[in-house]
Amino acid sequence: MFGPYIGSDLIGVTEIIAAVLIAAGYLRPKAGIIGGLITSVMFFITGSMVITTPGAIIAVHGIRYMRYMSFVGLFLFKDVISLGASCYLISYFGRKAIIFENERK
Repeated sequence: MFGPYIGSDLIGVTEIIAAVLIAAGYLRPKAGIIGGLITSVMFFITGSMVITTPGAIIAVHGIRYMRYMSFVGLFLFKDVISLGASCYLISYFGRKAIIFENERK
């Protein structure tokens, strides 16, 4: 839609914003939750590409029902692991936000 350069710039800016929000989450937990939500959406989208990318999962001949990931699949699988880290950050900052709100009352 925007071309490869503007599209990649938008993705890069979104990643930087999410990183700043996560870093700010240690002082303002709600900002960390928003940053974690942004990264979890991004990692979910790219992690789901493991299923849809041709050649990401290859069959090994001679081994029944066993599949291995190619280098492309392993590269995309890192986003599945990062999705778990994002979910952890959401819960961490969520607990911290609850404690912060209870202290304010």
